[in-house]
Amino acid sequence: MKKIVSIITALMIVSWQGASFADSSVDALIQKLEDKGILTDQDASQLKDEIGANEKSSQESTFKTLLPDWLNNIKFTGDFRLRDQYQRIDIAGPGVTVGQRAGYNRGRLRARLNFEDQINDKVKVIVGIATNGENSAGLGNPRSNNLTFGGNNTGENPFYKSTIVLQKAYAIYTPTSWATLEGGQMDNPIWEPVTGNSQLLWDPNITQQGGAVLLQKRLNDYVTPWATSTMFVLDDAAPSTSATAFKTDPYMYVEQGGIKGNLTEKVYYKAGISYYGVSNPDRVVFSNRPSSTSTTSPTNNTNSTNGTGSQYTYGYYLIGGALDLGMNDPFGELLPSPIYIPQIGVVAQFYENNGAPSSAGNKAWELGGYVGSSQLNGWGTWKLTSVYKVLERNAWLDVFPDADDYNGATDTAGIRTQLDLGLAKNTWLTLTYYHVNVFKDISALSYAGSGPAPLTAYSGSAPENLYQIDLNFKF
Repeated sequence: MKKIVSIITALMIVSWQGASFADSSVDALIQKLEDKGILTDQDASQLKDEIGANEKSSQESTFKTLLPDWLNNIKFTGDFRLRDQYQRIDIAGPGVTVGQRAGYNRGRLRARLNFEDQINDKVKVIVGIATNGENSAGLGNPRSNNLTFGGNNTGENPFYKSTIVLQKAYAIYTPTSWATLEGGQMDNPIWEPVTGNSQLLWDPNITQQGGAVLLQKRLNDYVTPWATSTMFVLDDAAPSTSATAFKTDPYMYVEQGGIKGNLTEKVYYKAGISYYGVSNPDRVVFSNRPSSTSTTSPTNNTNSTNGTGSQYTYGYYLIGGALDLGMNDPFGELLPSPIYIPQIGVVAQFYENNGAPSSAGNKAWELGGYVGSSQLNGWGTWKLTSVYKVLERNAWLDVFPDADDYNGATDTAGIRTQLDLGLAKNTWLTLTYYHVNVFKDISALSYAGSGPAPLTAYSGSAPENLYQIDLNFKF
């Protein structure tokens, strides 16, 4: 059988350019062998399948030799998301009726496409483009790639078309199996436990600009030490000859270190301690802060600034740690197969900003858990995550947290729950609920007008409820 396959396959490779001739000649030869009793019906069918597979492989191999090496190595990945979002906030303020609420419904989409090229055995380049989640200035929003149906901003025409932005572009150099160097505008190299799509300090859409060194060395099944060092440029401040006006670029330095591995055959863990340092935070105030005129966030639950709002009041030097502890197949055969639970785990984080006093609100922490599938890979896979987190007012720069969590503001506390349901291969549904409030009732704001106060005149509790339904596709 193998000899016959080899002979016919050789004939096919020689004459692969004449596809119609090859098909008819091979089919006729197989039919004759079957008529003479040399091949059974099953052998003949198997032979046709093997020859077809060999022919396809031969043609693909020949085609690849015609392409340049760099093109052969390119991988294309991406994702597309459709979202319906309803945002409701309870309004408090002088002259506002108790229980008055502002509701806001939006349809949205997000599309991202990535190109990855392994240019040699040690260097890889990744470039990604995405829809433009514009900020108020019409520029690329660091915390969003959402295109809002009807317009991201006022003044846009119906059925407007989003521009495309450079989401990321960076090189990865791997000199050894335990060291990786990255540079450019990169996917976030800093580790935080992830609950659903959420993190404590970072919005998942942010791609930092700068460089990173990642080290990891597996010692055994139980211990793998790891470390990450990064340097990010936060602002390109223009120099000046005036000593009082001179500005130095603000940078962020992050040092992380920890261990990960398995405690038992089923129990796994990852733990680390981190230091975040922001140089010259008093020289500039970043523009992508939660808007003080937003109907969905109080005017003072952002970082403290000086009287003109041009400088941050405090520095940002965070020290803290994080833990992800979980178990695969926690219940074994104790539960019936219809309610099988593949994985369960807990996450925790705590950070304190030593650049601000405790009275100014300098702590950030979260505690949560997850249960379900480690990967959504088709119908029947699912994952439920929930986390309670607190971001005090000056615990962290207010331009970086999750933009869906109370508009990305600080001085907030609340719960986020997410349910992911696999529908088919690379297709899943996500249901997310946020209930977030200001961390403590904010001070009353003066209001000189008459009648009901505008939505921006908050004086107390203003909880927000956010509901999101996402249909996700990955390719």
